[in-house]
Amino acid sequence: MSFDQAAILVLLFGMLVVFALDRVRMEVVALGGLGIGLGLGLVAPAQAFSGFANPAFVTVVEILLIVQVLGRSGLLDGIAARLPAARLGETRALAVLCAVTAALSAFMNNIGALALMIPVVTSVARVGGFDPRRMMMPVSFAALLGGLCSVIGTPANLLVSQQLAERSGSAFAFFDFAWVGVPVAIAGLAAVLLWVRLPLGTAPAGSPRLPGHGARNVVTEVAIPSGSAFAGVATADFPARIHGVRRDGTNLFFQRKGTRLSAGDILLMETDMPRLEGWLGDGTLVSPSPAAGDRIEAVLMPESMLVGSRVGSLESFSARGVRVFAVAAQTPRVEGSLDDLQLGIGDILYLEGEREAIDDAIEEAELLPLRPRPAKPAIGRPLLPVLVFGAGVLMAVFGLAPPELAFGLVVLVLAGAGALNLRQGLAALDWPILIMLGALIPLGLAVETTGAGAVLAAQLIATLPAGEPLALIAAVLVLAVVITPFVNNASTAIVLGPIAVGIADSAGMPVEPFLIAVALGASIDFLTPIGHHNNTVVMGLAGYRFSDFLKAGWPVTLTAVAAGILAIALFWI
Repeated sequence: MSFDQAAILVLLFGMLVVFALDRVRMEVVALGGLGIGLGLGLVAPAQAFSGFANPAFVTVVEILLIVQVLGRSGLLDGIAARLPAARLGETRALAVLCAVTAALSAFMNNIGALALMIPVVTSVARVGGFDPRRMMMPVSFAALLGGLCSVIGTPANLLVSQQLAERSGSAFAFFDFAWVGVPVAIAGLAAVLLWVRLPLGTAPAGSPRLPGHGARNVVTEVAIPSGSAFAGVATADFPARIHGVRRDGTNLFFQRKGTRLSAGDILLMETDMPRLEGWLGDGTLVSPSPAAGDRIEAVLMPESMLVGSRVGSLESFSARGVRVFAVAAQTPRVEGSLDDLQLGIGDILYLEGEREAIDDAIEEAELLPLRPRPAKPAIGRPLLPVLVFGAGVLMAVFGLAPPELAFGLVVLVLAGAGALNLRQGLAALDWPILIMLGALIPLGLAVETTGAGAVLAAQLIATLPAGEPLALIAAVLVLAVVITPFVNNASTAIVLGPIAVGIADSAGMPVEPFLIAVALGASIDFLTPIGHHNNTVVMGLAGYRFSDFLKAGWPVTLTAVAAGILAIALFWI
């Protein structure tokens, strides 16, 4: 193995480890890795930024822009209005929600499909009296399964399609992935409906049924008023977890034995929302700076500009008189004051203020309100965005134009019709993910150009039964499944794609089934809340624990892997 071959493999492995540790922002890791690749001569200077012009990258950007318009078009208004009124049982309602989510996800990125469905799921759970914990995770899984069925359903499909185009001059057709994706989606959805709700259990009778209400604890700041029953109570005996006490403007060392609370103390504490509202309602605790108006809950989506920000730095909220009253945060680190709390994907913000001001702040910050509200049509004819997008899909399906050109035309038409403000749309994109994607593409190409993929493939084949093509494909699929819970699916596809091509070449087999296996394995992460943003979002919404995904997801994963191997054997070998 040459220096270049060893260097690119070590570099990519090191980046995957850093991705998995989640201590450094993903775009910083990717750009740093690209810089090291340039310094070592693994990536030619002329190719350094080629990833940002790659058709897969361009298509992802276009789809994200289109999804913004579809989200405002009232696409799901009919379902949102009729499904709760239908009064279906939990299983039937969940089956409809999962089917609709999977169908949407085949034609847009899966986080966009989930974002469109969350208000519908919330409404169905509230009206039907269902436990949202038993609905959010299945719908998230359905979005991942639906994305397997088309070239645009997930970035992994786009990336391996582009890898095939670079190899053979012809990419996968729009629905080539459906030969495997549809059987896997059907089998996976059956496993979701039959199994996933069992390990999640049910909420206690009479408990709140809305995401964010009683599903998990919230962090908030409250003051102890004069005459409160908590005045004089020892901090060790306080019936909620205290993270900090501020007295007369200074932080109190409240862990000291015998420390007691006093009137005027400001507590940074963690408790469930019903208990907090009870204390505020009877005057036992008060808000240090109450805001008049409504209270709205909104979840922090991956594309939000607030990800990584601290509560005290949200100028778009404070300028409108909107206050963050509490946060259902996933971070275990809570200290200082509420203003010091750092926000992450899936956190739920409880906002207080005038309804119109809250709506404006939510829209600007790219949050997803949990309370259904009337959709704002993108233009005077709400169906126009859907029809234009459908035309773009048909162009890609029938090969009239490659996906990046077909959906680029859709973006232009929507912008020309006033449905899409490109300036605002581009600002609202999930740029950390996009920058990471653009930076990793040249490094993935270097695996092939240095010959590292071929060398690694030869070593893998030496340990696998080369006379059994299906065993080689299954090994690639399982390898992708093992890696993707710790990094995102795009990174898995970029790294494993060239290796899969090398294995196919060494075995004298077509590359298509191997690339299909990479895309499939990279996109079926049902075991952790960190391998895909969909799972991260619903973890915050429904208050799941890390172990809940492992307990609920392993049968779905096994079912998807088995169905995928069988479908590849039937349709691609």
